[in-house]
Amino acid sequence: MSVPHADAMGVLIQADLDGELDAVQAADLALHVAACEECRQLCENLRVLKAEVRSEVPRYQAPPALREAVLRQVGSRPAVSASARRLRWRWPPLLPSFGAFLAGAAIAALLLVIVLPAPPTEEVRVAAQVATATERSLQPDHLLDIRGTSPTELAEWFRTRMNFAPPVRQPAGFQLVGGRLDYLHHRPVAVLAYDHQGGAVELYTWPEEHAPTLPKSLRVAGFALTYWREGGIEYWAIGRSPGDLAEFVEAWHRFP
Repeated sequence: MSVPHADAMGVLIQADLDGELDAVQAADLALHVAACEECRQLCENLRVLKAEVRSEVPRYQAPPALREAVLRQVGSRPAVSASARRLRWRWPPLLPSFGAFLAGAAIAALLLVIVLPAPPTEEVRVAAQVATATERSLQPDHLLDIRGTSPTELAEWFRTRMNFAPPVRQPAGFQLVGGRLDYLHHRPVAVLAYDHQGGAVELYTWPEEHAPTLPKSLRVAGFALTYWREGGIEYWAIGRSPGDLAEFVEAWHRFP
């Protein structure tokens, strides 16, 4: 399955345009958008939509019944100061604007429901986290916590640090170069790093109680991903090349 990158990043971009991100989140998102043509275009499209909603949604006069209801409500309030009474005459001219605001808000909300993308699924959220962690691991000194050890020693290294020993295999054609601890999907995870003809493949694993599933492939943020569950473990394999990733998953399952 091919998942549009917008499904993974659209919610963050919308939140940023509405001023709902803090300074750190907004800065991180700005760096990503600057380097991602798809997100840059999505951001521009949402800005245009927001401006059009504000400028082109029609304004309506409040119906007489609404005007009378508001006047009755204002008249039923407790006595106010003399200065406030002097300003009361200004209420009626403002009522049409108040009605226009209500109508415009309702139409804008309807447009947002129709136009904006649906929240990402759990599958896409996890895929986006895996892709983000992998991108982060490519920074200097972030790829590995432990290098060049045997599968048995590597499994034991994880066991002593997270009370979980992932299966550690050396699939044909892929060189195991080490591993690291990471944190995603609200839990610590074990990551195995492989080299394949100069290309990197990473395998994220963690305990999972859900029923086993067959491998399923998708793409997020320029990465190819395949995930599956078996033996009480969830696996997420990720790499730049879909062909290399498919070969890795096949070789992993062929391993004795």
